[in-house]
Amino acid sequence: MGVHKRNGVVYLDVHKLPERPQSELDRRRCYWGYCFETLATEDPRRADGEGIHHVDANVEYCAVIKTKLGAHRILMGAEMDCCDSTDDGRRFYVELKTSREIQSFLAGVPYIVIGFRDDSGRLVRTERLRTKDITHRVKMKNYWQGGVCLAFADEVLCWLYGTVKENEDYILQFAPPFTRLELLQAQSCPDVITNHVLQL
Repeated sequence: MGVHKRNGVVYLDVHKLPERPQSELDRRRCYWGYCFETLATEDPRRADGEGIHHVDANVEYCAVIKTKLGAHRILMGAEMDCCDSTDDGRRFYVELKTSREIQSFLAGVPYIVIGFRDDSGRLVRTERLRTKDITHRVKMKNYWQGGVCLAFADEVLCWLYGTVKENEDYILQFAPPFTRLELLQAQSCPDVITNHVLQL
């Protein structure tokens, strides 16, 4: 992850890492996840065979969200799968998953729809969960604790604010065997951040 400090603001940008080799089963599971997203977002009023969208893993919708973690104000982009609305017409984002990996807590996504599949990749059922209830479920099974994860993220942000120097660029990464973070000097800042700062 890139870390850049300009005018007292710390910018984080995600670096695409080289993909790890995947087994055939892992590639298939990834494809099944994209299929679930496509199926779940199709227009239910269309006639069979009409306007079917093909699975495209490169299409995404991103929302810009303002949130807070501890004392840190955060403006972030988050990929969103779809939205729904309440009976009174208020709209909200919904995350679609075929595993229990949750990335939407900070983005304020209130619901996650999980698609459960069999070993052949067929969708066998779906379940709609409130995001805040998932934390309770995994805590009961001792998988992880949401509060601990958020406290760790807050500590990392505090450390970055205190360590990163103005107008310098860094790369933040987990150091093997992935038990500690390291901050390495970098040589450049993405154009999108530089252009944004120039427009302020």
